[in-house]
Amino acid sequence: MRPAPAYLLDTDVIIWHLRGRPQTTALLQTLLSDGPLGCSALSLAEVLAGARQHELARTEALLDSLIALPVGAQEAKVAATLRRGRGPGFIDCLIAATAITHKIPLVTYNRRDFERTGARLFDTSGW
Repeated sequence: MRPAPAYLLDTDVIIWHLRGRPQTTALLQTLLSDGPLGCSALSLAEVLAGARQHELARTEALLDSLIALPVGAQEAKVAATLRRGRGPGFIDCLIAATAITHKIPLVTYNRRDFERTGARLFDTSGW
């Protein structure tokens, strides 16, 4: 059994790393010192759906190194509450709900999308 992730990566962070953004690569290396990294199963789907054919092997290798957390009933209930409160779009509500239910910080460059969700956000300014 894999250990619980120390951080939940938002889709944008994964994409920036795959695009070779040096600050994001450095950020992920720093975060790894605290433990394994995770992502929502929804982020996994978003990244794979947007991957070009020639990028697929590299993309899958990165995603396989992350702990993909499923969206279950608890995450769905939290996401519904967030969305009713006029939170971000439904996918982002589910990603935030995953971070909330697993009690881990969400790492995102789209801070404004998640500020009102109550998810604990990792400060990515400077990265």
